[in-house]
Amino acid sequence: MRVGVVSKVEEATDTRFPSRILELDLGDLGTRRSVGQYALVDSANLLGAKLVVCINLGNREMGPYVSEALVLGTPHPDSPTDQNQALPLRADPMANPGDAVF
Repeated sequence: MRVGVVSKVEEATDTRFPSRILELDLGDLGTRRSVGQYALVDSANLLGAKLVVCINLGNREMGPYVSEALVLGTPHPDSPTDQNQALPLRADPMANPGDAVF
């Protein structure tokens, strides 16, 4: 697991549930895209956030997109019962992009 800083947020279209595409800066490890059910979180609250991400699980197809990292999260309290909308887990503001999480 690593610290990823959200450098770009986009709405995902053509996915089964409302989702966002997050571009993550992982420092020396480069950038990765993550597609997940973070549609209930305001984009402004995601941009620049330092999140806990897993980058060694391989790629996963999410509708027409490929997710290269898994952003860890907890259930969003306003998530519809048929979805898994989430709140992302945040790293400490002092952490750097790409730092290991242990």
